Amino acid sequence: MQEMSIAVSGTEFTDADGVDGLIEMARSAQCDAVEFWYPKNAQRDGVDTALRKLDRAGLRTVCVSTPSQLYGAGEAEGVSLLHEAITLAARTGSHRVNTYFGHAPLVDDQHAIAAYADALAPVLDHAAAENVVVVLENEFDAFGWDPLGSDISRRPKALAALLARVDSPWFGLNFDAANFLCAAVSPARDALPLLLPWVRYAHVKDVRRTSVETPPDGWVRYTDHGRAYDTAPLGTGELDWPAIIGSLATAGYDGYLTLEPHCVPSILLAETARAADHLRDVIKMHVPSHP
Repeated sequence: MQEMSIAVSGTEFTDADGVDGLIEMARSAQCDAVEFWYPKNAQRDGVDTALRKLDRAGLRTVCVSTPSQLYGAGEAEGVSLLHEAITLAARTGSHRVNTYFGHAPLVDDQHAIAAYADALAPVLDHAAAENVVVVLENEFDAFGWDPLGSDISRRPKALAALLARVDSPWFGLNFDAANFLCAAVSPARDALPLLLPWVRYAHVKDVRRTSVETPPDGWVRYTDHGRAYDTAPLGTGELDWPAIIGSLATAGYDGYLTLEPHCVPSILLAETARAADHLRDVIKMHVPSHP
């Protein structure tokens, strides 16, 4: 079994930042792999210059992530953006693009699954032609856009039904354990065992449920349907990362674990370095075949 690899995500930066901070973030993690957020990470310098900078820094793009969604009002824009991202992923050799489900003003999982599968079909034709896998990231109501909870990716059984319905080697799951926790789902007990067959990528961060008025200095608060969660240094929150990493390894997952600390810029590099060290320790101790 190959060892899982660490990458860092460009989601931590703004449109004005370019990729300079992402390069520094990768150096702080002592890794050579990044998740390129499109178009955000290319807004300042353009795609060509951004990719040249990453290449000169010795960094590989392992996923092209987009703020796309294929269910609800954003479908048309999401399809268009995913086609662009697939072309970019093929160009960079990352062979992976990340997307989101979407939301609507009603909760109807069967309808949502059918509508998403229909919208996804031509995207997967393009992905197959370019040898690119589309990964769907499970989400909670991080921004208050889905007060009814219509996004089926917050419910493991509905998400598994979608993945089974699409049943394509070009479509899989970006397993975000913290996002499941923020959706009031136990990731290790109630999500991962059901979804393991479809995991093709994974995001790594930590969170904790909170009742205090403000988050700790440097960290970020999210609220999902009245429940507040604060991001936290990896290994200090509620996520059972040893169990999650062990389950992924046992299932044969040998892909990327991409760090996205979701902290303020002033502590990002230090927290990324600390998180990478902690994650390597977890891998060393809980991946059965690790030397």
